[in-house]
Amino acid sequence: MNEHDLYMKIFEVKEELGGMIKEHWQLYSNMGTGFFWINLATVTVPLIIWLVLVDRKRVFEIAFFGFFNHVLWYMVDSFLTSNNYFNHPHSLSYMLPQGITVSAVLLPVFFMLIYQYCTNHKKNLWVYLGIGSFLFAYGFGSLMDAIDMVRLHNGMNLFYLSLINVAVVYTSYVMTLLFLKLRQKST
Repeated sequence: MNEHDLYMKIFEVKEELGGMIKEHWQLYSNMGTGFFWINLATVTVPLIIWLVLVDRKRVFEIAFFGFFNHVLWYMVDSFLTSNNYFNHPHSLSYMLPQGITVSAVLLPVFFMLIYQYCTNHKKNLWVYLGIGSFLFAYGFGSLMDAIDMVRLHNGMNLFYLSLINVAVVYTSYVMTLLFLKLRQKST
């Protein structure tokens, strides 16, 4: 098969997959299901909590940490989902990427609040982020698995997700430290 034919085959399969994802959402994840409302709450409740609790004097620093966390988790989630290690069978909408409620809102907010707490109270952020990663994976991950909001495949398990989460939040923290260093040098 030449490059063009292979590309067209990939294109056709993606078109078919998109239609199947839309049909699945319309049948099993629509506004009339509990899955939709769980996803909506996963977006709105953490955002409201963050808006109430965020340290407004440091909002850009804290948001940078959360944004970097979001971007990394979005890339990791996309990889895990596209390679069938991890799947979100019920999403907020078939038009949004799978798992966007968790990778775009819930995880970043959870870790932004840990970051804010530790930096405000001189706590060891490395330890808190590590513990938080395991608590999130085993606490929230177990709950989402139990109510069929996430499915793990191909050997993926909550321990591996915890380790991935540690890598993501530690990288986010290092990038935030670099960002703060750059800001100090410019003033």
